Amino acid sequence: MSQSLKTALLQPANTAVAHTLFGVAVHIRRLSVRELMDYDDGLGKARDENDQNAASLLGATLILSALVDEHGKALPAASLPTAEDLLSAHDNAALFEAIRAVQRHSYGTLEDAEKN
Repeated sequence: MSQSLKTALLQPANTAVAHTLFGVAVHIRRLSVRELMDYDDGLGKARDENDQNAASLLGATLILSALVDEHGKALPAASLPTAEDLLSAHDNAALFEAIRAVQRHSYGTLEDAEKN
């Protein structure tokens, strides 16, 4: 395989969409299969260890990793809160709603998910 084809195949699609998380207009991207698998694996481990704090931190981190600018570029860490800050600022329902929105976009499109 030529290097340019390999490089082209490994470029993620720009899937940034406008969405509202925690009452704030943001842009989110689709997470890679690996990112979602790592989240699921970490969540399973946290459940096995009955570690709600770890599970919540994983969710907050997942949300933050999906935030991008309108062009799909990663936001500077300095412009984002920490995962701990998100947990301190929001209730479980808001956190779960944001996680579900990121996951829905990653598995398909928010528009399709919202129709169903």
